[in-house]
Amino acid sequence: MRNDSLPRDGEFKDRKNNARIPSGGMRPGQFYAAVAALVAGGLAIRVLLGIYTQGYVGDQMYFIRWMEAAMQHGVRGSYLSSDMQNYPPVFIAILEGYGHVLDFLGIEIRTAHLSSKMLPILFDLGTMAALLLLFRRWTCKRRLTLLACLAFNPALLADGAVWGQIDVFHSALMAISVLLVLTQPLAAGILIAVALLSKFQAIVVLPVLGALLLRQLLRRDWRRPLLFIAGFAIPSALTAGWFAMKGALDDMVRMAYLSATDMYPQLSLNAFNLWYHLFTNPSVHDDTIFFGGVSYKTFGFILLGVVCLFVAAYILLLRDLKTVHLLKAAALVNLAFFLLPTEIHERYGVPAMLFLLLIPFLLEPGRERIRWGVPAGLFTMSTALNIWLVLNGGFGGKWLRGGIEVSSPRFRNGDAGFGSSRHSGMNETAQGRVDISRNPNFGMDISGRGAGGMREGGFGGARQGGGFGNGSLSGWEHYFAVGMAYANLMILAWIIGAMIGDLFSRSTRKTS
Repeated sequence: MRNDSLPRDGEFKDRKNNARIPSGGMRPGQFYAAVAALVAGGLAIRVLLGIYTQGYVGDQMYFIRWMEAAMQHGVRGSYLSSDMQNYPPVFIAILEGYGHVLDFLGIEIRTAHLSSKMLPILFDLGTMAALLLLFRRWTCKRRLTLLACLAFNPALLADGAVWGQIDVFHSALMAISVLLVLTQPLAAGILIAVALLSKFQAIVVLPVLGALLLRQLLRRDWRRPLLFIAGFAIPSALTAGWFAMKGALDDMVRMAYLSATDMYPQLSLNAFNLWYHLFTNPSVHDDTIFFGGVSYKTFGFILLGVVCLFVAAYILLLRDLKTVHLLKAAALVNLAFFLLPTEIHERYGVPAMLFLLLIPFLLEPGRERIRWGVPAGLFTMSTALNIWLVLNGGFGGKWLRGGIEVSSPRFRNGDAGFGSSRHSGMNETAQGRVDISRNPNFGMDISGRGAGGMREGGFGGARQGGGFGNGSLSGWEHYFAVGMAYANLMILAWIIGAMIGDLFSRSTRKTS
């Protein structure tokens, strides 16, 4: 029986003579020095970007508000005291811990500032460390190459150090869960549950894991599915019970999960996908009829459902299922989620990017690795450019600092910023900061709903309304963005074709 585990010892078999390819002559000291250099380089560029870019002030402001609410009322109580806290409790708990650390150190947190981006930067570093440890049996060269791809990944830099978002956190949990599910199903179940308790978007990978569990049950493999379900149930049940004890379970579920749908009812929230000017203006309400009585929203879900069915068939029909096949399936379903449904944000391509990035590292050297490396590289650049163009195109964010800054009253005491004393004597008015405690509706649109960010120009409006995603990019940037949407769809089609090829190849085709 073939081993379903991750590649071991950093070696591949030579198919012709069954010989082993040596893992390389790098000494441990040289390897750790190279790791330190890559991590230091990745951290340095993130810190510089965090300092000299403004990012997306709206999201940063919400994180500060949620941190303040959690520190005042606890994680459970914060859902009872806030109207716009629409992230699940694990991330809120992390925000609370981060706030207490800053409070202890006497550091102020402000939007458009390194202090509001340090948490995403730490998530980036944690992802690097986790994958480096997970693949500790790989060759030094392969591990260093993967580390370099993460440390200097333009999409991760744009999403975290520039924008100030934390998409890498649930993306990494999803990816590691898929990597472990064949060999350590209990850990995989725990990780995917934590991912769902961090960001609702993690639900996208469940069709892959569900199809795998069905495959195992059909083959009378009871142990691994039961371990996975037990792992999933542990954090889920503990969290549900913890919230139920305070009477906050219904509020948490409603705000963190149910409110995620229909919050931004537009065709595209700046995601360069199927609905970005390929049919009509992306600001059109997605309940609008597309054809034959079917709305845009319904049609998008139908397309995503078809891809999920294909992914399930792929997993069930493969004769010899390996980890790399699960990565391919997860990459496809996450990419389809970014490209096909409506109401998708520009950053939702990050999980698909991470899955695609890992696939070539689990393939043998040669043409197959190159064939998957090219779309992985192309979509990495596409994700980075999607985020960067949105930040620089009048959608509520900016590259360089200089816009209005927002601070929490808990941390606000006139200090000069991240890493400095609270008592530096700087005048906060001169800093251009705004005290959010004096304006409880800050970040809301005129109807009291959450705006996606602070608008600093004539373009756009609240994400709730028709302005955000209405194509304020102009000139060559607009045509370039539309071209990227077409290119992303071509990548999706190529991946589907490559996976169909897997089904019909001699080595993987199911036989009677």
